[in-house]
Amino acid sequence: MADLITPKKENYVTKSEKLLKARYELNELAIKLIAILYSNVKRGDEIGKDYEIKVTDIAKLLNKDYGELYNEIKEAVNELMSNPVFIPDDDNPKNWTAFNWIADARYRDGVITFTISKRLKPFVLELQNRFLKYKLENILPLKSKYVIRLYEVLKDWLELNKRYGNKTEKIISLVELREFLDIPKSYRYNDIKRQILNKAQEELVKNTDLTFEFEEIKTGRKVTHIKFKIIDKSQEKKDTQLKEINYQIDIKNNLALWKKEILQNANDKIIALGDECYLIKDGLLTDLSNKIISKEDAWEVWNKFFKNKDEVRIFDKDKLNEILEKRKEKLKQFELEELKEQWLGVLVEDIHINGDFYAGQIVDIHDYKDYDNFSVIVKVGEKYYKVSNVNLNWLKNHSIIK
Repeated sequence: MADLITPKKENYVTKSEKLLKARYELNELAIKLIAILYSNVKRGDEIGKDYEIKVTDIAKLLNKDYGELYNEIKEAVNELMSNPVFIPDDDNPKNWTAFNWIADARYRDGVITFTISKRLKPFVLELQNRFLKYKLENILPLKSKYVIRLYEVLKDWLELNKRYGNKTEKIISLVELREFLDIPKSYRYNDIKRQILNKAQEELVKNTDLTFEFEEIKTGRKVTHIKFKIIDKSQEKKDTQLKEINYQIDIKNNLALWKKEILQNANDKIIALGDECYLIKDGLLTDLSNKIISKEDAWEVWNKFFKNKDEVRIFDKDKLNEILEKRKEKLKQFELEELKEQWLGVLVEDIHINGDFYAGQIVDIHDYKDYDNFSVIVKVGEKYYKVSNVNLNWLKNHSIIK
């Protein structure tokens, strides 16, 4: 009975060491199809089991148009059926055995059914010792069969070095490289360098979990060997993240680093702690009128801000007017409270009411704009009157108790 599988880029492809070193001629899509199939094979699966995959799922995985992929799949299946894999014998590498990649393939109503060749079972299912393992997503975006094969070879070397040492370098002869990647004899070294090595560098660094550098080794004037330096991007990412974490820890505990980080990333912005605000301009602190703060005063500001760094805010200059208005309103509120505290309850005279002048007690201050423009509420007897457009001088000149 066939299993309908849904291929996922997160699945792992596993291959035995022998299968990795085997010689075969497959196009890019055929290599990806067999990788998709192998990434869904489980160790406990029976020999001769069928695997069904919807072509729409393959198209989605490869980011291809269904109609375009339909004809390409037929050609790729033909490659898998007609181009066997040659696996060298253990005792003598010159001896080999040829296997078909799949026993058969059937297409029905948008679903393709594969049956893995039973002779390949030990190299796919019964993996006991060394084997290659990588996420399917690494090869899906690659555009060349040579780049895919080189990725597998480099991945295998990298994982081997992780198990048995720390070296990430590998020297291989040009003859071996040709055999590994099944490069045609018509390719001269310059063709290999331009069409395979340079292209692989570009594609692997962009799409996979590793990248590499290479160095030509010459015998006389002829390139005979290639020295690969393999770079584990996942480890590189971890190292970068660790460095960043340590740097952030240093920033939190070191005033100089904290200040440097802010100056680098907050030029022409406002730095604030509570109501205290400064503009960062070309590595210097200025007040909100663009006057440069002296070194001594600036050092005190940085110390104060560093001690309260969790409360420090940084924002764009376009919010400056909003801040100034809020500060202005806050100042007005403060002045009003101060004015009320000083003048509430004070008696004032010469309050003009219906043609006569009276004295009364200030009970409130309203409509405050500044010291030269506000209103007072005065209690005269049991009645209250509003005296508008008064100022501080009026209060002083009309107050009975000064």
